[in-house]
Amino acid sequence: MNSRIRGGGRKRRQVRAGAPDRSLTANAGLAAVTELCDRLGVIGALDGAVGPIKQRDRGFGAGELLTGIAAAQLAGEDFLVGLDRQRADAAGQQVTPVPGLSSTTAAGLARRITPGQWRAVEAGLAAVTGRMLALLPAERVAALAGGPVTIDLDTTDVEVYGSKKRGVAYNHQGQRVGRPHVATWAEAETVLAADLGDGTDDPRAVTSAMPLCARPDASDAAANTARPARSIRRRPKVSASRPPSSNSPPGLARGRCDRLSGTGL
Repeated sequence: MNSRIRGGGRKRRQVRAGAPDRSLTANAGLAAVTELCDRLGVIGALDGAVGPIKQRDRGFGAGELLTGIAAAQLAGEDFLVGLDRQRADAAGQQVTPVPGLSSTTAAGLARRITPGQWRAVEAGLAAVTGRMLALLPAERVAALAGGPVTIDLDTTDVEVYGSKKRGVAYNHQGQRVGRPHVATWAEAETVLAADLGDGTDDPRAVTSAMPLCARPDASDAAANTARPARSIRRRPKVSASRPPSSNSPPGLARGRCDRLSGTGL
């Protein structure tokens, strides 16, 4: 009121639009991811399990490739080109676990990995899970080791684009998709193994679920946490003995697994 009587007033600040401040990042939370990867030795465990993927020991290895892609996904990226967006974030590159990884480099390295090396990734993840358990409080470890281990089998459709994509197919909705089939240790909320099928694979069939359940490398961490006398329970959502409904969403379908001894899956 006084300013109106005096005929004056405060000037409003002008909003300016310009280039973003390169010292700021929207992905500051990756600092926690980087610290976790360092403490668990994620990159080293994956490199040790997969082995070399290039003749010359320089540049990125398999551990850095997979960790870099996972970090980009945690930052909200869905495609390989997202690695380039993350690379352009100067401040974010200071806190990401694998700085400097581009989409073209990632695609080239992925082509070098053999089917056997892809399967060996699960052995590296089992080693990381074991290290995670060693860092947990005794009460939490006792809770995980005291009851049955439940392996959840679940799938989801991931839509892709482009006619040259390999290992994908059209699903019942007309989408060109890959269908990851994931085995998760439910009590620890940890992924142990995964397969990538196409849009026509039915994960509810025993022939699809059992090979994923029976991998020894993927189940080592869960089995070694358990007492030798206890058992590992696999929890299905859809029994393979019952014909699946054609209206059931593929992402909710799970394969049937049986109860086996705790010395391995």
